[in-house]
Amino acid sequence: MLAAFATAAGATATVAPLAGAAAPRDAACSVRQGHGITWPSASWTTCVTGSIAESSPTVADWNDTTIVAVGDENGMLHVINAATGRELPGWPQRLAAPAGARVAIESSPTIAFLDGPRKPPSIIVGAGSTWVHNTAREVEAFRLSGAIRFVFHVGWAPGTAVGVISTPAVGNLTGGSQQDIVFGSWDHYLYALTPAGRLLPGFPINNADTIWSSPALYRVPGTVGDSIYIGSDASGWHNCRGGLISDYRYVRGTLTLVWQHCESQTIWSSPAVGVINSSGRAAVVVGTGWFWQPFPSATYRLFAYYADNGARVPGWPVVTSGPSFGSPAIGTINETGVPAVVDTSWACDGLTVTSCLTTNASRVTAWNGNGNRLWSDELSQPTDFSSPVLAPLHTGTWNDVLVGSGAGLYAINGRTGTFMFGSSPTGWTIDPSCRMFNAAAVADVLGEGPGAGWSVIEACGGPAQFSYPGKIVSYPLPVAPSIQPAWPMFHQDPAHDGTAS
Repeated sequence: MLAAFATAAGATATVAPLAGAAAPRDAACSVRQGHGITWPSASWTTCVTGSIAESSPTVADWNDTTIVAVGDENGMLHVINAATGRELPGWPQRLAAPAGARVAIESSPTIAFLDGPRKPPSIIVGAGSTWVHNTAREVEAFRLSGAIRFVFHVGWAPGTAVGVISTPAVGNLTGGSQQDIVFGSWDHYLYALTPAGRLLPGFPINNADTIWSSPALYRVPGTVGDSIYIGSDASGWHNCRGGLISDYRYVRGTLTLVWQHCESQTIWSSPAVGVINSSGRAAVVVGTGWFWQPFPSATYRLFAYYADNGARVPGWPVVTSGPSFGSPAIGTINETGVPAVVDTSWACDGLTVTSCLTTNASRVTAWNGNGNRLWSDELSQPTDFSSPVLAPLHTGTWNDVLVGSGAGLYAINGRTGTFMFGSSPTGWTIDPSCRMFNAAAVADVLGEGPGAGWSVIEACGGPAQFSYPGKIVSYPLPVAPSIQPAWPMFHQDPAHDGTAS
């Protein structure tokens, strides 16, 4: 099932920092500071050949160097030294495409230590796009040198697009030492691969409809391996018309569907897992899509279920202003130290996608674990695809919010919900020329260069049809955080397991 238009911890070692070629510069790709913005100037800007849409920058540390990976609409996977803005040796790499096919990346790259923490990480990413037609359908894994580790081809289902927009998550499904790679596909299947790119026992799982959601991985106390929490489409599968949120895990060595909920709208959001209330039990928090129109009530809901047994969390679901395509973020945003949930949604004035577009606005909202709304802000531009990240932007001991839209990147005080550094709901953002359809990343960047130290990295451009250049920009944080950011990038960490620390 397809939409009418487009969607959606590293180890260190004491070795010499990685080097690379000089970062390209282009006047059309420069940073344009918004009116009245007091945010620090960019440390570096790197222009890329393809625009960057839903692919979010992913950051990890290796060899006393912080690397950032992101994919573009030309099918190029970029791996960059985050201190200098330069591509690492062997990069960028273009994903493979058979004769007559194109390739584009809207999955976010995953950086994972598939060979153990003392060996260089690998970068895994899917190929697929709703903006670029006739794309390759695959997941590719690269070594840090740029050499291909494996290429895994997914199938194709009649009436759907081809490829993988789901961001791979890496964790441990069976309880051993092996790192497993999990992702969904538009071919209706959920996959789990070994580090060699081979299927795990029991996979793939037939969902009978497309999967846009990126999986979250979390080990329920008392179980052996990680559970897989993932949303999907449903047009009759398991007697569900709308969307499914499911928990698959190995139980006594057998892959098992432990619990599943059917909601009346597609679930394209990527689940986030974390403790959100006094129960101490982890919850799975997830939004919806917009396929079924007129919109059913689930389109205006953000759901939360306990990870262990799928029971609904008291006070949830909460009411949103429209579909919530991205991933919620979980973390402390005030002095209470109690985790909250922050998510973006479209601002719809009716029951169709067209009604969402006419508002020319989106919303970012924070709720406490009991489902009470803490604050809500309007963002310029409709149909927000950006997922929020949580990091301290001031000297307090809680997190603030960085979230993008088609208008650029906003900074919001986590405690009060007020806009910071001159950004505003009327459209003033940190860089209005940086159209964001993804999540920013926050990291304490290692190495030598203008981008070293605590930084925010954003990637932007949007689909090529919007005629905005692709660029990756690094900014210094206004102050060095006094705590570690709670949710510093899309799906929380470089392995994209979607679980709050």
